[in-house]
Amino acid sequence: MIMRRAFSRHIFSKGCSNLQSKLRAVGAGRTIHVTRAAQYKDAMPAEANQLLKEEGYNYLDVRTAEEFSAGHAPSAVNVPVVFLGSGGMSPNPAFLSDVQRVFPKKDEALVVGCKSGRRSLMAIDAMSQAGYSNLVNVVGGFDLWAAQGLPVER
Repeated sequence: MIMRRAFSRHIFSKGCSNLQSKLRAVGAGRTIHVTRAAQYKDAMPAEANQLLKEEGYNYLDVRTAEEFSAGHAPSAVNVPVVFLGSGGMSPNPAFLSDVQRVFPKKDEALVVGCKSGRRSLMAIDAMSQAGYSNLVNVVGGFDLWAAQGLPVER
């Protein structure tokens, strides 16, 4: 597992100062370089599965409800970071409050995953800013999880 203290991604638009505007920019397909500090770890799907089974981590799936319904990691909790509509992705304005309702402890051990890894990093960024400190990003997301033959619930 790789510990990340700071990371750079080309996923947010220039001038986006908050999660909502960042998510709108991503939904519109705009990209530019942004650097921000967040503490998290990267784990390949097999390693994330091991954390879930052996170390008491919980899986937070930030994909849309439709994606989640098509298949997800066992015992995963779904809190979409964005919604998919006819106009593309739009931010979930209740994302942080929903996460805080399901996982009230800021030191909760959470594996965070999405389809490929972009939305999970957005979620980790927002959660880190809200004080969550024990976060693991699933590298390759659910696509790689399923491709590697790891357990899937429908």
